Amino acid sequence: MILRNWPLASVAANTVTDLVVPSGSLSVGIAGFIICNTDSESMAAVSVTLADSNDATLGTLWLGSIAPAESVHIDTKIFLAASATPDKIRVQSDVAAVSFVASGVER
Repeated sequence: MILRNWPLASVAANTVTDLVVPSGSLSVGIAGFIICNTDSESMAAVSVTLADSNDATLGTLWLGSIAPAESVHIDTKIFLAASATPDKIRVQSDVAAVSFVASGVER
């Protein structure tokens, strides 16, 4: 089993962005997230959600604020089943200078 990262270097402020979307034939298991606020002055309000293939929110995985130049490390166990219409993990921040990395396996 090989660990895989799903990196997102930055986001558009106040825009929901897909972070992890499994391909139709592969399942995904996420073991953790790292969220970094690389802005040196602004506090970032951040959310990580689980959504279905129609972008309807199924649940909130993490919701919080990150201080300037700080990061948050989240240990988790999230599994997304292989499907022609897979669920996905989406992120949002009110500050564009926020990066995300999800780590896990895809098989």
